[in-house]
Amino acid sequence: MALPKLSKCLEPNSIIPTDITFVFQSGGPRRREVKKVKAQKVILAIASDVFEKEFYGDMKETKDEIAIVDASQEVFQAMVDFIYNKQPNWKDFSVSFLCSLYYLGEKYNIGDLKAEIIATISDLKITKEKVLEIAHLAVDNSHHEPLSETLYDVAAAVLKAEFKDKVEKVYEFFEKAEFSQVNAVVMFKLMSRLRSVNTLPSQSLPSQSQCWNCQHTPCLDGQEVTKEKVSGARMHCGGRVLVSVGGAIYDAYGSPYIKTRFEDGGNTPVFLNMRQCEYKCP
Repeated sequence: MALPKLSKCLEPNSIIPTDITFVFQSGGPRRREVKKVKAQKVILAIASDVFEKEFYGDMKETKDEIAIVDASQEVFQAMVDFIYNKQPNWKDFSVSFLCSLYYLGEKYNIGDLKAEIIATISDLKITKEKVLEIAHLAVDNSHHEPLSETLYDVAAAVLKAEFKDKVEKVYEFFEKAEFSQVNAVVMFKLMSRLRSVNTLPSQSLPSQSQCWNCQHTPCLDGQEVTKEKVSGARMHCGGRVLVSVGGAIYDAYGSPYIKTRFEDGGNTPVFLNMRQCEYKCP
């Protein structure tokens, strides 16, 4: 906000009284903990039309205390501090904390708070060990599209910097993760971003690029799946699109089977005869 000294209104020695208290309860009946955040209604109302309607609208809140159940006291205090023009070190906050703070920015329609969070997350420097954690937060916040897309972009940028055009290394990275529907969604979201910036196809081939999916040159789209480099590939079988999540295994008769999952959902692995599958490359 424009007033640089506005934060003084919340200092303990301020003679300007607060007139609204937000209450946060945690713990069980025997160890209940109560925390509070104090503020002035008029300041909150200037920053947020949601607060404006809540405090001064036709159906205004008349209580001096309001219980908050969808945010922690720490996150709510950070939002109030932002409204009062306190300047935090954004990088001191965890990504999970920033996501919770973004939720409050959305709830109370504080656009500049959301923009600050997006800018902070966009500049994050994370390691590949944090990629899945960041991507899972993107899934959890899919209802907040700008936030979710930014989280996916950050995670994808790490993979791009780490593995460059070595697509098999990306597949190996995901193979180490526990198989789940969420991880499957994460994999395709990130792979889609890597492809969109044209960083995965091999740059060493002068005339044709290696297909990121089947790992062949030329592409084997529509052809029978082979046992080589099949892990992580999209394939077509029986009218359904599947994704391999493991290498080939062989039964007692030497028939190759591949561990897959359905692309359109489902956690349970499906074992299919590779000879019944065809590559489905974009």
